[in-house]
Amino acid sequence: MLAPAKPADAAGHHGKPVAQAKCRVAPADEYFGKLKMSILGIRNTIKDQGLKVDYQPDKAETTFNAIALTEDAIHDWEHKYPCDSWLPGTIYALEHYYAKIHTSDGVRHVHATYAWLRRDFPRARMMQVAMRENSTASAIPPAGAAVVTTGGVPAASPAP
Repeated sequence: MLAPAKPADAAGHHGKPVAQAKCRVAPADEYFGKLKMSILGIRNTIKDQGLKVDYQPDKAETTFNAIALTEDAIHDWEHKYPCDSWLPGTIYALEHYYAKIHTSDGVRHVHATYAWLRRDFPRARMMQVAMRENSTASAIPPAGAAVVTTGGVPAASPAP
């Protein structure tokens, strides 16, 4: 007589639980999203586009396409590796990038990205900082900063 089969979800390859098998860190040579970005490429794009906004806030709109494709890659990465320990920090970096975009669209993205981080990684160590950025996101730039308008043309900076 044959032993009864184990339930499909009880054990995976080599007796490891299936849940454990799904909780892996993405390999550095795997690519995600429409642009097939690596995890380092994703992080570097967020950093580079954020620096572009820091130094040329009037050109913030030129960063949106790269960031939208990067966000697509992050969603693909999370779908394939939902427990990857690099994900919370990367999603926070995306929120931080959006917080630099002082438009209603930028604020909307801050809130959406914070909600994503809070939903999927509520215990992440950067949640307090992310929550503060979410609560202070504003379409009004800090004093002395260039104002980004929908047309991409900076308005006069407010007087200090």
